[in-house]
Amino acid sequence: MGFLPDPLHPAVIHFPIALALVALIVELLARVPRWRALEPAAALLITLAAMGAIAAVVTGDLAHDEAVVPAGARGLVEQHEELGEIAMWSLVGLAAARLLLGWRRRFTGALPLAYLVLAAAAAGLVAYNGHLGGRLVFDHGVGTAPMQRTAPPR
Repeated sequence: MGFLPDPLHPAVIHFPIALALVALIVELLARVPRWRALEPAAALLITLAAMGAIAAVVTGDLAHDEAVVPAGARGLVEQHEELGEIAMWSLVGLAAARLLLGWRRRFTGALPLAYLVLAAAAAGLVAYNGHLGGRLVFDHGVGTAPMQRTAPPR
């Protein structure tokens, strides 16, 4: 795996954060009658966000096994992991619903509005979890080179 960044988690996490927010914006634009042609792009973006969230959770689990976590950050790490999994499943569920309803041409009536509310909640959850991850790195040094060098022997 020499061509992949090490650690991989920081390189992967930005995709679901950005894609979830952009998917929400494109979905909002697709509700405007003259921009209905954006609907397939919105479905693709939420699907890519879900795939990115899966990759973020998997790489986060791998990074957790190797990371030096100060005692004061353990609770925050646990919260970050739990919210990451909830966000991942939220995006996977939204993507599945969006693709199925769009494919069956049933994404009409009140469903787009309900979907937008759920997509906004999921995008907010992803963004907040990104904030928690940033606090882990910048406030506690989790995953940074100085923390890795001061790791106690196992």
